[in-house]
Amino acid sequence: MTIDSHAHAFPPMGGPSGFASTKRHAMYTQHALALHHQPVRRMADNSPVREQTLYDGEDVTLAGLTDVGFRGGGFGRLAWTSEGEERYLQYLPPTLVNLSAPPELMVAQMDYVGVDRAVLQTGHLYGRLNGYLADAARRFPDRFWALAMIDEWQADSPTQLRTLEKAIGSLGLHGLWFQTSALEQHGRAETLDDPVFHPFWDHVRDMGIPVYLNVTSAAPGPEPYLAQLAALDRWLQRYTDVPVMYPHGLSLYRFMRGGEIDIPEAAWGPLTAPNLMVEILIPIFQGAIWEYPYVEAQPIIREYYERLGPDKLAWGSDMPNVERHCTYRQSLDYLRLHCDFIPPDDMAKICGDNAARLFRAS
Repeated sequence: MTIDSHAHAFPPMGGPSGFASTKRHAMYTQHALALHHQPVRRMADNSPVREQTLYDGEDVTLAGLTDVGFRGGGFGRLAWTSEGEERYLQYLPPTLVNLSAPPELMVAQMDYVGVDRAVLQTGHLYGRLNGYLADAARRFPDRFWALAMIDEWQADSPTQLRTLEKAIGSLGLHGLWFQTSALEQHGRAETLDDPVFHPFWDHVRDMGIPVYLNVTSAAPGPEPYLAQLAALDRWLQRYTDVPVMYPHGLSLYRFMRGGEIDIPEAAWGPLTAPNLMVEILIPIFQGAIWEYPYVEAQPIIREYYERLGPDKLAWGSDMPNVERHCTYRQSLDYLRLHCDFIPPDDMAKICGDNAARLFRAS
């Protein structure tokens, strides 16, 4: 089987998407895009704009967002008004006319490329989608596993355990998505491994579900990110029996200087934990500066392979977002066809078998 560890389905991003209001949803989307690598452009002439206008440049919480009328702009764009100009960021491919990706679209894409199953990941910028993704998995049970989301910044509250229990037990979702930057986003000083969150994680361990831990930082630069990875390392030492996937793999752009990527040794440490798998997912970020088949990525993929081995890696695409840089087929073929230093049996593990094992599927 070919399994995509990282795909999305979502209703129109310009609407409420499960939040109490469109405005509330827009706050999370605006925060996610405030430091995004895609260029900001003027609507009037499509020229790039350098200055940051979506947050105040200092406060990385939601309180630091600027009031610019952030909204859906159509054709994959998120738009706002700054200094009297309409501006936009092309977050989704232009083919997503109304900023939505229904599960039927993902199934059609998978059929065309020959992908058997996919994991539907989530995130607050897409909306509060536990019900939406559960419905997708119910309608396409042989094609999707889908992840639940909680309010990470309230993980020390019993309400979030109830949310998770409902998502897994009643809605039928298959695992948990957890983004560490959401803690900073809401002003929490604690990191992932803080004892205040132990009751939550103890319960997750008892549930026996896989966890997709998107470990990143709301603050820019390598140092805040390395601090989050250090917290992940401490967490993994406590929760050795929780099956974990690390979405995206290492944030390569944080270690890029002058066109070269230099990954510090400290970043590799947490990835060696026996219960953690790492996604190989290059085009969604590096596709903005590298051309298919992304030969610049091959030394990095080789290092993943040699350091971690074939049993700890899983291919992911980040569809449909990745189509702003390449096609769905190319998001697989740069790895499957062009990394010929990986033997076929090991490539089969990376492109499907390992993800199936994570969800205990045969």
